[in-house]
Amino acid sequence: MEAPDITIIGVGRLGNSLAKALSAAGIPIKSLYNRTANKAQKLAADLNINVSGSFPSDDHELGDLIFITVADGAIEGVAHRLADITEDFSAKTIVHCSGNESAIILADLKSKGGSIASFHPLQTFTGYSEPSDFEEIYFSLQGNKSAFPQLKEVAKRLGAETLEVTEDQKSHLHVAAVLASNYLNTLLDAAVETASASGLAPKKAKKALMPLVKTTLQNIEDQSFEDALSGPIKRGDLQTVEHHLDLLKDKPELLALYQILGQRTVELAKKSQQIDHDTARKMIKMLK
Repeated sequence: MEAPDITIIGVGRLGNSLAKALSAAGIPIKSLYNRTANKAQKLAADLNINVSGSFPSDDHELGDLIFITVADGAIEGVAHRLADITEDFSAKTIVHCSGNESAIILADLKSKGGSIASFHPLQTFTGYSEPSDFEEIYFSLQGNKSAFPQLKEVAKRLGAETLEVTEDQKSHLHVAAVLASNYLNTLLDAAVETASASGLAPKKAKKALMPLVKTTLQNIEDQSFEDALSGPIKRGDLQTVEHHLDLLKDKPELLALYQILGQRTVELAKKSQQIDHDTARKMIKMLK
């Protein structure tokens, strides 16, 4: 299957990264738009794209596949405005890339014959993202199945995988992504704060912890969660856990975080059968 020519509306972090990755993969981009037109025009010039501006003025400027990569709160408004351009979207596939919103938010375009879908990348993007950041990631697909073949081809060209989900599955997957990505960031920030509580420089603490984090992630990828688990709770080391709790007694937020994650870790350790029922019970009592 040939990749369709593409329009991108919104060139923030995701839209910018997507445009560069599509271009690098040899997928034709017909037009780029952004609320601040000069941002779209600059990117268009960099990627040799002929059509750009603040918003398409007619359907002749639109590709066969239209990505709406604006903030979640702006998607419906953009879709409504886009629907005013023409009465016939039957030859178009329109997708948004929000993890939180369903494809149905594009209903205005569906009512005019368009195929609609959500195409959410399970990846984090920054101003420094590269086309390679799309390789081996997953896009969740939700919406009209007629849109899926084109989107699967785009994902394939980017070196990515796809996962078809229901609306409910999509919502839960997005919560999971926040836990796995955003909250991992927060957890590591808390770990550095803990290490720095006795005067160790935060930068040194972060540098010392990162190899551990990377190895842990690799172990999780290669093994089950319970087999990849290590540390005092898996060993049933009540004395060490008690000492940790005492060290954090003057840091209530860090203490609460340690306790709730510790309780979850006890349940994981029980699955690995590394601690007995009595030790697990004592550990849970200590962590409450």
